[in-house]
Order: sequence, then C-alpha cells, then structure tokens
Amino acid sequence: MKEAIKEFKEGNKGLREIARAWQVPKTTLARRVKGDGLAAGYKHASGKQPVLPASVEKELVDHVTLLAKRGFPLSRKDIQRVAFEYASENQLSGFNPSRGLAGHYWFQGLLKRWPQISIKKPESLSAGRAMGMNEQVVFKWFDMYAKTLDELGIANLPGHIWNTDETGLQLHFVSDKVVAEKGRPCYEINATEKGETTTVIATFNAVGQYSPPMVIFKGKRLKSEWCVGASAGTLVRVSDNGWITAELFLEWGKTFIKHLPKDDTRPHVLLLDGHSSHVFNLSFLQLMKENNIHPICFPPHTTHWLQPADKSFFKSLKHGWTAAGRSFMRENAGKRPDRKQFFELFGPSWTKATSVEIAQSGFRETGMFPVNKNAVPQHAFEPSQTSDQPLQDQGKLFRSLQASIGFNLKVAYVTKFN
Repeated sequence: MKEAIKEFKEGNKGLREIARAWQVPKTTLARRVKGDGLAAGYKHASGKQPVLPASVEKELVDHVTLLAKRGFPLSRKDIQRVAFEYASENQLSGFNPSRGLAGHYWFQGLLKRWPQISIKKPESLSAGRAMGMNEQVVFKWFDMYAKTLDELGIANLPGHIWNTDETGLQLHFVSDKVVAEKGRPCYEINATEKGETTTVIATFNAVGQYSPPMVIFKGKRLKSEWCVGASAGTLVRVSDNGWITAELFLEWGKTFIKHLPKDDTRPHVLLLDGHSSHVFNLSFLQLMKENNIHPICFPPHTTHWLQPADKSFFKSLKHGWTAAGRSFMRENAGKRPDRKQFFELFGPSWTKATSVEIAQSGFRETGMFPVNKNAVPQHAFEPSQTSDQPLQDQGKLFRSLQASIGFNLKVAYVTKFN
C-alpha cells in the first residue's frame, strides 16, 4: 500500500492501473490517497476510531499516572466518568448517555493504547506516612544521623549500630495466594475469625548479631506452660492487652545491656521508632545514658522505609510464622494452636529469620549502614508531593478531573522540618 500511494502521487499512472499492478482494492487505495479519517496514509487503520482524540487520552493518562504516584489512584469507573464528562462538554458522541460513563470496551482499548497504565490492587498507605516521607525531612535526618555516628567514632563499626522494634503475631493463619480448581470457590479452614495478638521485640545490629527476643502475651499472670520451648535468654512476659508498656521496655533495655560486649567500651547507637514506651520513658533513657548507648528515633511515619526491622526481618519472621501455623492446622484438622504451642511455632520461625544476611540486608536497603540516604528510592517521596507540586490547569479535562474525584490538586499540606 505504501508503494502504491507513492506511485500515485508521482502522477504517472491512473488509480485503477496502480491498484491492479499492486493488487490492492481500488476503493481502499482511493480512500488512502484522499486521507479520509482513519484511512489516511498507509498504516494499519482497521477498527473504530476512539471517541477521545489521542492528545486528550494522553493528557488523561498523564493525570492518572501522576495521581497514582501521589497516593490518589483512580478506579476504572473514575476514569470512565472523567472521559464521559469530557466528551459531553466537547459534544463528542460515542458514549452511552444513560450510564454517564465511558464504555467497557473503550476502557479496555485505553489500556491497550497506553501500556504504561494497568489495573492493579493498591497498597494501603496512611496520610501520616504519605506526608512523613518528605524528602527534606528524611535527608536532614540522615545528615544528623551520619554526624552523630562520626562524633561518637562508630561510623565504621557496624557492630555498634542497633535497631529494635516490636511486631504483633496472631494465632490466625491465612494464606496470601493458593492453587485450587478453576470455577469453584476456595476456602481455608481457620478455627477463629481473628487471633489474639502476641508482641515480639526483636533487636539486631548491622553486623548481623541478634539480642534475645522479648515475647509479651495478653494476660494478668504468666503461666509456666506458655514458656515451653522458648530458647535460652528469651524474656516471656504478660500485659493487659499483649502490647509493650514502658515498664516492660525498661526491663528489655536492662537485658539488652547485659548482652553487649564488656571488653569494648565504645558507645552504641540504638535506632528505634517514636512509640510512647520508647520516647516518653525517662527511666529507659536514663538507663541508656548510663551505659553509653545513644537512642536515635526515626522521623514520624517513615519506618516503613527507614527501619531495618520493617524492611527485612519482620517480613521473614511473619512468613515463617504463617507457614508454621498453616502446617500445624493441617496436621491437626483445623485446630488452632494456643499459647502452649506458641514457641513450637515461633522457635523455628525465629531461628530461620535471625540470619546474618537478613540483618545486613535490612541495614543496607534502608541506608542505615553503610550510611546512604540515596538508598531510599525517589518514588518513596512521591506521595508527600501531593501538595508540593501544584499542577498547571490544562483546560476542560483538568477541571473535569478535579470535579469527578472531588479532589483539588492545588490544595497544599507540606510537612516542614523544624
């Protein structure tokens, strides 16, 4: 077709003769050389022309992509509604007015025409975390952290840089994904709808050394059978709700100090989050000061990117915990393990998770050691830019987009570092 059009434009032969010579339909060649609609030129042009022009679709896709980066992804219906409103405002026909939405096949075509977007399930991110991961805040914290390590003389001593945090384990085990027969519902038997939470405190340094854990059950009094199977050095305690308290964290601090090397008097740094039992615990802070341990808190709402325990260790621990729990229930006809079996499941999970590689990976990926603020990927800061980067009004589509999702892109809430 390309050569046939070229020969016709040279003007030496007629349309019928060229069509016969190149074995193409005369009417098709006529449409191509006249440039009627989609038939202009020689490229493939089968199918119906999209309702929205390509330039408008690109503008829409750009907005969808930007909103997703900022933590406000649009659903399929959001996009269909925006497209319909734009078509209505510009008197473009092709969408069913009774539904007030662009059609299903238009949306499927949009995904094919613009492969940079796709349907996916978003991860939940609180507004606090979105705004807390502010590049200015995080980078200034890294500067303070690096300066502290230099002043203490331990910038090159990974064995003196520790991280501690707690997580909750439940005696309720649900798989993420399983393999089952197509076309039939799939169920996984659990003894209860939700399990009771038991808190585990984990502590390790950048070398890959671990301090014994503390396990906190919910209860008033600790029963001896709950401790069966606990490894040497493990602290087993109870609290009213199974959560950490200031008193228990102080007790953990005393145990942590006992396991530090006595022949090395150089200071240690302890990285931890801003939980009230940590920050507003004067007895704990005094204990750390007396033993030359310097606690450093992460900025609020940043631990999902900055804390080594969150980045590597707890993922491995919970994966092993879930696998052990599911295996127990299969072997016991769906019976839920109780506190007496807790360490039967926890012991192997803890042993597998407490590897040198996992600890070092957590410190390396968060930039805690070696100190590297660029270890945090740039896209981690994008949700905090929702209001940092006011968008330029780009006409009717932009205003339609704002009205459709009820969100003004120019509203600003910027986290400042003081």
